Amino acid sequence: MVSSAHRAPLVVRPDNSVVRLSQGFLGSNWGNDGRREQFLQDLVFRCPDAIPMGEIEPGFSPMVSVCTELPVGSASLDNLWLTEDGGIILGECKLVRNPQSRREVVMQALDYAATIAGWSYEDLEQAVGKRRGGAKLWDLVRAPHQDGPDLEAEFADAVQHRLRQGQFMVLLILDGVTSGLETLHAYLQSHAGLRVSLAIVEMSLWKGLGDDVLVVPRVPLKTVLVERGIVLNKAGAGVQIVEPKPSAGAAIQKPFTASEAEFFDRLGQRVPGVVDRLKTFLEEISAYGIEPEFQRSLILRWVPSADLQGSVGYVDAYGSVWLGDAYYSAKKFGVEQAGREFVEAVARSIGGVVHWPDEKNSQLSVRGNTGKIARIGELLVQAEAWRDAIGKLVAAYRSTAGLRQ
Repeated sequence: MVSSAHRAPLVVRPDNSVVRLSQGFLGSNWGNDGRREQFLQDLVFRCPDAIPMGEIEPGFSPMVSVCTELPVGSASLDNLWLTEDGGIILGECKLVRNPQSRREVVMQALDYAATIAGWSYEDLEQAVGKRRGGAKLWDLVRAPHQDGPDLEAEFADAVQHRLRQGQFMVLLILDGVTSGLETLHAYLQSHAGLRVSLAIVEMSLWKGLGDDVLVVPRVPLKTVLVERGIVLNKAGAGVQIVEPKPSAGAAIQKPFTASEAEFFDRLGQRVPGVVDRLKTFLEEISAYGIEPEFQRSLILRWVPSADLQGSVGYVDAYGSVWLGDAYYSAKKFGVEQAGREFVEAVARSIGGVVHWPDEKNSQLSVRGNTGKIARIGELLVQAEAWRDAIGKLVAAYRSTAGLRQ
């Protein structure tokens, strides 16, 4: 059963005439003009930004197209993308009218993931090389400004780690969606050895513009991870947790996103020994209403209501801590002095200084006693002082927002 979640788009011409578009389904009402799975496969390879990865998992963006038809055993994976940080995204493109069942499609994608999880970095590079003329993975992925053996070695280590962990983002890319998507969790549970997040990406196709095709991406369903189960985030239906009941006395496992796992993996690779301490610190500052928001960096977000939010800074995946957001949030709330006192208190705790914006510095930064941007390790050594400074700043936020302590 095809979903009717879309209203047909309207196109207004320069003369104010209106064109009502109709949805097309590959291999069905588009006939046999060659627009089948390969149409989707080529589209998302040439235009990876057509996939709303920022909505799905920001930690896996930007995506870099690596190849199509990646040989996996006797079959092939439709699309492979990587990120500069070593994130791995697997994609399978299917038509909504394809006779394969939902279970077959999902299981096929997860079987590919399970096979690839048994590969080494060299195995992956060799498989890609068969499709890309022997090209090296780093040469395909790196940005123009990135060069040097150290960066390539770091990238290779990051990819190898994700292969060893079975840690992937899996995308099912469809030209329409069907009912029954909520059963996906059962298929993920059958591959419990993987740390896979899965998303449905509907690329709805609309005709009525001559030979042109309007493509409208949508994410009707995505999953996040729990240690022993799956969390579904279905469009329009909220979040549903599907996990085994813990045994008596066992701690309840908190769901986490793939972006969270990606961030901590990158941070742990670059700054060994801080991840557990940072997680403990995040638990402690949650008492002040600070919610971690995982994108490519970890944002320390204060969100007391849907229409009100501030920040107490962010930590990037290289371990640098940026506190300018806290000062500018304080200015926004009308408590600039509290923001100034916050960054100065944190700087004093590590024997550092605040570099205020001026002709030489365009960005506010807290620097340690070496003169470099404050590092997460040195701040965690002074975790109590950092935590107390956050508490005072949040109290100032709350006071000006008219909220009770």
